[in-house]
Amino acid sequence: MQINQEQDQQHLVKELESAREALIQQRYQHEMMLRWVEGAVLTVDRDGKITDANPVALRGLGWDLDELLGRECHGTIQHTLEDGSEYPLEFSPMFAALEDGSSHHVDGDIFWRKDGTNFSVDYIVCSTRNEKNEIVGAVLTFRNLTEKRLEEVKRIHGMKLEAIGQLSAGIAHEINTPMQFIGTNLAFLQEASEDLLRLLDRYREFREQAAAVESSRESCRELAELEEQIDVEYLKDEMPKAFSQTQGGVGRVTEMIQGLKGFAHADHADQKRQIDINTIIRNTLVVSRNEYKDIAGIETDLAALPDIKVHPGDIGQVILNLVVNAAHAIAARSKEEAGLTGCIRISSRLDENEVVIAVEDNGKGIADEFKNRVFDPFFTTKEVGQGSGQGLSISRNIIHDKHGGKLYFETMPGKGTTFFIRLPC
Repeated sequence: MQINQEQDQQHLVKELESAREALIQQRYQHEMMLRWVEGAVLTVDRDGKITDANPVALRGLGWDLDELLGRECHGTIQHTLEDGSEYPLEFSPMFAALEDGSSHHVDGDIFWRKDGTNFSVDYIVCSTRNEKNEIVGAVLTFRNLTEKRLEEVKRIHGMKLEAIGQLSAGIAHEINTPMQFIGTNLAFLQEASEDLLRLLDRYREFREQAAAVESSRESCRELAELEEQIDVEYLKDEMPKAFSQTQGGVGRVTEMIQGLKGFAHADHADQKRQIDINTIIRNTLVVSRNEYKDIAGIETDLAALPDIKVHPGDIGQVILNLVVNAAHAIAARSKEEAGLTGCIRISSRLDENEVVIAVEDNGKGIADEFKNRVFDPFFTTKEVGQGSGQGLSISRNIIHDKHGGKLYFETMPGKGTTFFIRLPC
């Protein structure tokens, strides 16, 4: 009997030692995960007091670990709402996780740093339990959305600069052409005006000599010769045309510059502003004209729309991507079908409480095997040098994440594709 008790005790000791080793190993793994995980992580005990934090969380919150340990989590990082009012503990997801063991995913909240500043976050809070399934604490994982948004702004800005770089040769050509005939017309008009002034001076002399009748006949002959030399009839026909053409050229250059300014407009302080979407469409078509003018005609059907709040530069970037993609799709089909008449049709309309923009082309369409990958980052079916594969991925992010809208498409392989943008009013 005594031997059995000793064996049982030895067995229990071995189990305890094994459990102790497992606990040490688990604690080590827990510490390593905290140190090496890329996201910011905090752990709290049953009372909501901080028991650990990884370096990402410490940097984000501005605390040293020894300062943060033992502090009440809610009162340290989530005590106040964005409007300055108190954030009651019982309303916080952390409190709920500790009370009933629920898990919560929160988008768009704010956390407070040690220095009193705040930043936008999304976070997940989950309860932790012991071997008896009792709640013993919680794990809080968060992301700094302010930094994420800045990174996204940089990505979009980089794509915009890349697009302007790609379009710059075409824009230069579009501006250079009217400037050439403006210069030619101005040289012609300057010479013509000098001739006309010379003729006017001679008419004045004739008027002064008109009093002496005997000299008038000779003056008339000289005036006729001067008119023939200057070719007054030619000037009468061509000078109005030159003025009209010059004015048209100046108008084209002005339109191009205004379109470029409208397209490249930076959204001040990342704030949305009220604007007519049709204005953005027109500006983008002006800027991108050289991309499609030799490939496809443009048809527009722009309905009267209310001004809506958007990031104008970003929406212009999305429309530019869709127009350039449409031109490339038509060019690809033209290589296979001689005599194809390319057409890009852009329409806008109001559908209940949404503005809908459609960019339709009669290009190659999207093959069935690629439909599910169109919005994947870095995916492209274009030839090397024609695209980085980021345009549609970033465009989708702009429409879905930044504007709460939708970007989707309908396609018929070999016939064409229509991309739709839906923006809430």
